[in-house]
Amino acid sequence: MTRGNEALGSDLLEDFWRWAVAQYEDVQVREGLLELQESSGLIILEAMFLAWLGHRGQAIGEEEQRRIRAAITPWVERVVLPLRRQRQVWTDMPSMITNRRHLLGLELEAERMLAQLLIDALPMEEQLNDLATPAVDRNLSQLPELNDVATRRRVVDMLGR
Repeated sequence: MTRGNEALGSDLLEDFWRWAVAQYEDVQVREGLLELQESSGLIILEAMFLAWLGHRGQAIGEEEQRRIRAAITPWVERVVLPLRRQRQVWTDMPSMITNRRHLLGLELEAERMLAQLLIDALPMEEQLNDLATPAVDRNLSQLPELNDVATRRRVVDMLGR
């Protein structure tokens, strides 16, 4: 990092968050990622982070992916997933609509913290270039949930543009 770690980390967080939100606003991307979240346990923001790194020209290997997973797993298991499960339980309960909206806000805050954990998990390089697909594919190949080549290709197609 060439500037103060905190300032650069904040800039990177904002850049990543904006990019991830823009991707998620695409209905086809959102539906495809949610389907994989349900079917294989994909952590959507982690996949987006790896794709974003690829767009920046930063390729990661197994060791970096293990570091990322170790950094985020406690937060995902103890905060993100319980909030999501409870919100889903309340989906068809009209009496809980206000509580469900509140949980959705908490879930978004938890995802934002997850983004921070992702940024903090690796030494971040200055943006190298926009290699896109090759680095995105390489990075996403590190996710065990995307071992299937056809599934990974789908995600690369969604997030590699």
